[in-house]
Amino acid sequence: MIEPPRAATDPGRGLLAERANQALLALADRADRKKTEAELSAITAACTRAETLTACLVSCTLIGTKLASHGVGHVRPPVPSPAVKAIPNLRRTATQAADASQDLTERLRGGSVQDALKAAETTAKLLEQALIRTAETERVRLMPDDLDRPIATMPGKESLQARIRKIHTSLSRSFTGPVEEIPAVVDRWRQYAAEWEGVRDEVGRLLAKLPPEIKAFVEAAASEGGAPWSMVTAAVREWLDGDGHGDGYEVRKW
Repeated sequence: MIEPPRAATDPGRGLLAERANQALLALADRADRKKTEAELSAITAACTRAETLTACLVSCTLIGTKLASHGVGHVRPPVPSPAVKAIPNLRRTATQAADASQDLTERLRGGSVQDALKAAETTAKLLEQALIRTAETERVRLMPDDLDRPIATMPGKESLQARIRKIHTSLSRSFTGPVEEIPAVVDRWRQYAAEWEGVRDEVGRLLAKLPPEIKAFVEAAASEGGAPWSMVTAAVREWLDGDGHGDGYEVRKW
């Protein structure tokens, strides 16, 4: 009697083939999962980047509108040519998104999407730079002509002196913070510029009440070179010794 081939009836070999098929299916499933994970990662990265840039562009537009409503001239930079080309390219890519024959990951990492994101980054940077230039122009316009002129230190008027220093510091420095803060900073500059003349006038009124000899000393002490020792007359010394007037002054040896 001729027996059939053992391969056809051997249960051990049948079990091995079944296991092999299961392994192949598991490998295929794992490959599909990896592809899905790669696509999900690409989608998340592209969406996160796009959402961040969109928020930045919207914010810059709103800031420019707010400045214009406050009478601050704002010139928008021209749209760079890559940004103009990016719009039709993105539309074409979006139209092809449903085509299952094209790899989604490759499309998201391809030129059309990446070039569009780079163009958006360039546009956002140009908008931010334009807003910062606008803020600096407004600061220079608001800065009083006599901002750097020495102001006499009046003893007993520490709050007034602190206010003067705060105004001087704010109006002397260019804007360096986030662009979202520009409208508030411009409003603060305007407030300080409006207060500047008032605080200087108040110092002038206080000086006018001093005797001429003491007034001359106080004004000289506020200058870059300071008051020479020869100005510390008996009357000035008596004034410095009374009511803590001398607390705000220093003696320097040249």
